[in-house]
Amino acid sequence: MAIYNVHTTLRDIGAQTINTAGVHQFVADEPTRFRGTDAGPNPVQYLLGAVGACLGASAASLVHRPGSNIKVEEFEVEVTGETERFADKSSRVKSIHVKLTCHTNLDKEGNDRFIEDTIHLCTVHNTLKDSVEFTFEITD
Repeated sequence: MAIYNVHTTLRDIGAQTINTAGVHQFVADEPTRFRGTDAGPNPVQYLLGAVGACLGASAASLVHRPGSNIKVEEFEVEVTGETERFADKSSRVKSIHVKLTCHTNLDKEGNDRFIEDTIHLCTVHNTLKDSVEFTFEITD
């Protein structure tokens, strides 16, 4: 088990927040059309980025396991999210589409299993999959 902590402070400009995670800081904001200053990705973009980053980290964990002979030649993830807005002006991410391109030194069957194992290990996907519709498109 791991415990993660991110501290967020709302700035007095647009919709900017400063997020601190350990020694790292990152800005989140909204586009100007939503009264932000467009100084950084919005929270939904960070969520989608977390899906892609977690898939990458999961793939890396499989590659770096003791005794692994897997070599990744290409691993690219494009994540698209669709939101829905409700009458009370609240909203949510209703679906996430993941386009994954993965080439390894494995044969087709091994590469497919590597992709399945990567998705299975992805903490962010596992967290969201019961509340958000996920689709995966695996490309050659």
